[in-house]
Amino acid sequence: MEAARVKALSDRGYDRDYHALLSSLTVKSMQEIGCKYPNCGFGGMFYRWVFSANPEPYNSFGNGAAMRVSPVGFAATSEWEAEQLAETVTVVTHNHDEGIKGAKATAIAICMARCGALKSEIRERIARDYYPLDFRIYDIRPTYRFNETCQETVPQAIQCFLESKSFEDAIRIAISLGGDSDTIAAITGAIAEAYYGVPAEIKEKALAYLDEELRAIYDEWIVFAPNDGDEKFKVLTKYIGKIDGTDSFEKEFYGFSEEHPEYDLTRYGEILEKRNIPWGWDSRKMHEADVSEFDEQSVLAPIMGTIRAERFCDGALLAFFDDGCISKWLKRLKDIDRQRRFG
Repeated sequence: MEAARVKALSDRGYDRDYHALLSSLTVKSMQEIGCKYPNCGFGGMFYRWVFSANPEPYNSFGNGAAMRVSPVGFAATSEWEAEQLAETVTVVTHNHDEGIKGAKATAIAICMARCGALKSEIRERIARDYYPLDFRIYDIRPTYRFNETCQETVPQAIQCFLESKSFEDAIRIAISLGGDSDTIAAITGAIAEAYYGVPAEIKEKALAYLDEELRAIYDEWIVFAPNDGDEKFKVLTKYIGKIDGTDSFEKEFYGFSEEHPEYDLTRYGEILEKRNIPWGWDSRKMHEADVSEFDEQSVLAPIMGTIRAERFCDGALLAFFDDGCISKWLKRLKDIDRQRRFG
């Protein structure tokens, strides 16, 4: 029923005084679309709600509340609005406090990921206001069992994202956990999309499963929603101006490198030499180098070189952050993203 939330949010336009209307549109869209797909695995209470002549919320704290709320995280213009929208579209069915909590936590995580928050910032916000995240997926996997409640799936889904290094990796971790896998992966995948973007081949394959009506809703949503997903380097450029320990940046850069073999970054030394890019331990020369005309590979190569240098000289990466080199290179990647989007 995520498509119904998409349709309701799309129909509201940009008028911010819409909560009563949005609630009505959510019910209307969920019933209209739900009735057309009666055999797609609805829970018993939701099935009765979809086909009811007078649909009323049924005090549920099931994880469907979080699984279906992702459009809110992409539509919201602030974390506050994400919380308000999440409650509005959720209480029409899941009006239990735990159901609303699960929807809000998911929407907040998506909104923060989309707006450039680091994983550490997302973790801190969720742990402070919603759920403790004091566990690792590896540790709970042997004993984790099927559970349909928000409180036993939403924190696990968020943790799957936090431990990932790419969109595909996030989905694989979510599925590996077991339990209510489709729901956990839906929640994890939504946050991962906001943070990493979806690789083109995966997106094309997924969209191929949609029928004509659902594809039309998706196409309408793409026009309506903020177009953050086109930023190829977003997972890296979110570190501009802030560093929360070099380990997180290093992990994400390696993940980016693995996901984009076309840049051939294992050959960073040859790339630097071929492009006559100044490289060495003198960060001053690196900082002074003009990167305004560097292409993508030429920017990524010195970052890889700096990360590799960390293995031989503890603190090398942090030094390049402190003197502004990393931010300078990331800003060039940001410029490349903008040029790609706006020509």
